[in-house]
Amino acid sequence: MKYRIIGDSCCDFTKEELDSGHVVSVPMSIIIGGVEYPDDGKKTQADWIRLIKNDEGYPQSACPSPDAFYQAFDESCVNFVVTISSKLSGVYNSAMLAKGMFEEEHEDVKIHVFDSRSAAAGEHLIYEKIEELAESGRNFEEIVAEVEDYRDSLTTIFVLDDLETFKRNGRLKGIKALVATTMNIKPVLIGDEGEIKQIDQAIGMNRAVNRMLYHVEKKDLDITKRVRITQCDSKKLCHKVSRVLRERFGFSDVAVLDAHGLSTSYENPGGIIIAY
Repeated sequence: MKYRIIGDSCCDFTKEELDSGHVVSVPMSIIIGGVEYPDDGKKTQADWIRLIKNDEGYPQSACPSPDAFYQAFDESCVNFVVTISSKLSGVYNSAMLAKGMFEEEHEDVKIHVFDSRSAAAGEHLIYEKIEELAESGRNFEEIVAEVEDYRDSLTTIFVLDDLETFKRNGRLKGIKALVATTMNIKPVLIGDEGEIKQIDQAIGMNRAVNRMLYHVEKKDLDITKRVRITQCDSKKLCHKVSRVLRERFGFSDVAVLDAHGLSTSYENPGGIIIAY
């Protein structure tokens, strides 16, 4: 089966994946200092961090237009789309509008849009699952059903060193630790049906990361699952956590991925996102 996997640029695709021939990233836009930049892979993580640090305000984002998704579809392929959680962005709605328009003009095309109910590393895990099933010979309907079940089994947990961008863009409503930012309190956050909720907190990043790992460990672990970690200027910390997940918890498939522009602008330097 010839297939195409389309993700928004919050998905942590690697260069090798984007060069594979069946993966397409549809850029979101990052607005920094009143200038709109496409998250099209032409800037490095360091470039994004430099732009953000040199701006007195805080970055905002804009989702791709339906036409951007429309242009990414291929009528000769089975098309799968993975988007950031619909509770955090309008990307899913944009992709669904594009799907409807493309299907009207291409009667026999197959398209499915997955709302990841996650972001970054969580989106990447869904991409990997689609690819695995497509390569194994599953048909379109089987892939959709299995990936949706897989999506529902995923956990996304994270700690950010700087929450201000999330706060100013209205993504952290009700997070109680925000009232104590002067005390260096870092909340441990988790994805819950696509929304962000706080499950713990600690003073300082190291203690917060330890609390995050505590919550990973106390769940019923399935160490056969893939684990993906999104890093934003936090490689040392993320590789340390990767070692803990391998050596103490027993996971065998753990990888650290680099945040692209959208994830960098929200995660900010020092953040860590774990999806499994």
